Amino acid sequence: MTKQQIEKLADLLPPFAAKLYLDMIPEFQEGYASYVYQTQIEDTQNRRIKQLTKSFARLLDTPSFYVMPLSVQVGRQLLRDEEIACHSLSSVGAIQAFEAAVEDEKEVLQLLGNGSRLALLVLEEANETVHMGLGILTKVEQKIISPAMLTAIEEYLLATTEGNALQLTVTVEQGAARTFYQAHGFHQKADDLVFKPTDGKLICQMVKDLFKA
Repeated sequence: MTKQQIEKLADLLPPFAAKLYLDMIPEFQEGYASYVYQTQIEDTQNRRIKQLTKSFARLLDTPSFYVMPLSVQVGRQLLRDEEIACHSLSSVGAIQAFEAAVEDEKEVLQLLGNGSRLALLVLEEANETVHMGLGILTKVEQKIISPAMLTAIEEYLLATTEGNALQLTVTVEQGAARTFYQAHGFHQKADDLVFKPTDGKLICQMVKDLFKA
């Protein structure tokens, strides 16, 4: 019944809200459909749809970014059903890191923007340093890619770490990716510039120190 409810709700939403809703991950789609149709009273359903429309309109003006776990089951499904491709601003080897983490059943995270999956995230911790494998999916519209995505990741890390500080590192290609991370407070590790053996492109490690408020 949930699939029919999702389709019904999408039909009743304005076009902008329906698009946003249908772009969301299945868990969010099901949650909103359940919220609307848990009552049989039509007036209440209509009122909840109006509330959702207002909430979705606010998301267009102020996008919401959120980090949450990605289950091994969903990770395997993505690898099986989709050809995962990453944006050039992603970290080097992001897809390979994701594949390895899913295969080894290690923790994988997903970065959501307005409920839609924007990126896959694999974190490797060593003492007070966290190395980030960030795969920004190519389906993400360019206008959505912003430093706010990195802010959401940093806030998640600080909220889940036991200490008061940590160092976040990410390996990226020289050029646009390096500029993107620099604009968000990362700096290049001294003398850390090497060639990728696969295509000869320059890569570097970017570093940012994070502190709890």
